[in-house]
Amino acid sequence: GRDPRALQPCFARARRPHAARRRTPPASSRRPRGDDAAVSSVSARATSSSSAASTSAPDGTCLTVTTFNVLAPCYKRVKQPDGTTAMEASDRATALDRQTRVLDLVTRLNSTCVCLQEFWHADAATAELYATRLRRAGYTFHVTPRTGNRPDGLLTAVRDDAFEVVETRDILFNDCGDRVATLMHLRPSRGADASSSAPLGDVLLVNTHLLFPHNSNSTLIRLRESFKILEYLHEYQETARGALAKSTSAPTRRLPVVMCGDFNGTSRGAVARFLSSQGFVSAFEASRPGAAAADDAPIEPEAQTAGATKDENRNAARDGWISHLNHHGECVGVDHVFVLNPSRQSAGADNNAPPPSWKTAIYAMIQAKMLERGLGSNERAFAFFDVDDDRGITKEEFFVAVRMLDLTGEGTPGLVESEMAVLYEDCDKDGDGRVDFGEFIRKLDVETMESAYRAIRKSQDIEEGPWDVVGDLMATAASPTVLAGFTVDEDEFEEMAFDSSADERLGGANATRASERSSESAGARGDLAVASATLPEPMTRGVWPAPEEFDLSDHGPLTAVLVPRA
Repeated sequence: GRDPRALQPCFARARRPHAARRRTPPASSRRPRGDDAAVSSVSARATSSSSAASTSAPDGTCLTVTTFNVLAPCYKRVKQPDGTTAMEASDRATALDRQTRVLDLVTRLNSTCVCLQEFWHADAATAELYATRLRRAGYTFHVTPRTGNRPDGLLTAVRDDAFEVVETRDILFNDCGDRVATLMHLRPSRGADASSSAPLGDVLLVNTHLLFPHNSNSTLIRLRESFKILEYLHEYQETARGALAKSTSAPTRRLPVVMCGDFNGTSRGAVARFLSSQGFVSAFEASRPGAAAADDAPIEPEAQTAGATKDENRNAARDGWISHLNHHGECVGVDHVFVLNPSRQSAGADNNAPPPSWKTAIYAMIQAKMLERGLGSNERAFAFFDVDDDRGITKEEFFVAVRMLDLTGEGTPGLVESEMAVLYEDCDKDGDGRVDFGEFIRKLDVETMESAYRAIRKSQDIEEGPWDVVGDLMATAASPTVLAGFTVDEDEFEEMAFDSSADERLGGANATRASERSSESAGARGDLAVASATLPEPMTRGVWPAPEEFDLSDHGPLTAVLVPRA
């Protein structure tokens, strides 16, 4: 199989931290061979009943996205007759049978786009099975292996009759969890119907699988992974718009972003709230009556760690839906389809605000850790890094200080050496191999951060502990559009969640309200509305299905139907 280490790191260079490997949709994507045929996991039905009807049509009027973590056989524990447990991968017949049934579901669902996590790309038989079945069903697909020689990865499949793949890129986080993301730039196929009053346009599709929340530090790691995705999306959009502007005099617009996968966090968790503050809307939450009214609820712990109780589990699922039965026996809603429309992306471009930055977020984390140690002045903070007191911080001294702040290693936020190197090079503005005091406070001004630290604690009446504040500081620093506390204007959320064009297309009781709001601004052109989003019916009630009802994975398939705003 393909060695994931051969993939070019996205964040290896300070001046282009997102230099991911570019991939056009080559013939090998359509006619994969061997392990490169790795096609990830199962997709599930989009209807809440037992119906197996197709959820999409190649007429260019809707985009149907299914996200599903299919639980790689190398991770699935199976109880043996003698009471012991073994990985399903050790029983090839059982493993292949489950994968076959997963593919039965995927092909029956027939979604426009299928985003799978934990695809077992390292197994040649599984890879060939997926390649054959998906190709036969009319899908083009791409596999992004996790780094660190992990046996699983992401599989992203797109129906040929609905979209052509303009470009595919692997986004490698190069972090302690070996996590990755896939970015696909999709364009409606020539055969798709463009006669609709609001035909689909280009879409950016992201598939990802964030770190499991093993402890409180994991939330910070997942926030960092989210920042990296947004920073890369911003760079890709700017590059694409720049190229288009050179070839046409027509005005260019940003593209809608559909980001889906296993986020390992609930809709009340820090990552979901951060994405909401950036303009993303959860398709499943948006499709639920009254969901917007709950957006002012406090951020909750992810409740997936080994110490979480069953009562905490019920609290985590109190939104009324679940999508995952984790290995602690807890049911949580962690699989999401998020939509970021062009109309919500314009603010930063209009006022020349800086783009999202994962580095800025990590600087905030370093500053917060220094404040926790009582290093409240810039001089004391600089001296902490300047080990030999020569008024210049070398890369080695920088690394030592970061380790002393407990930001790298087991049981920490998990910064890895490549990330620390990028941060150091970013601090060393003149590139002379020494960070002087002026360069240091340009990025790590703890005196300014202290006021923000106190403001966030006061604004949210935080009593839980410093990590909650650090998460807020990271997100606040990552992008100027983030509001302290991960809040977003409730009226704006409701407007996005219950979009008029979805009401019009679906009919029903809201059709009158839709017609009253039919006049759209030019900035909303290209936006997508959530027509529906579904999980297996028991999961929508917070109940994990019995094995005879659903045994394909420890995650449920989530399907969202998106339509263009008229």
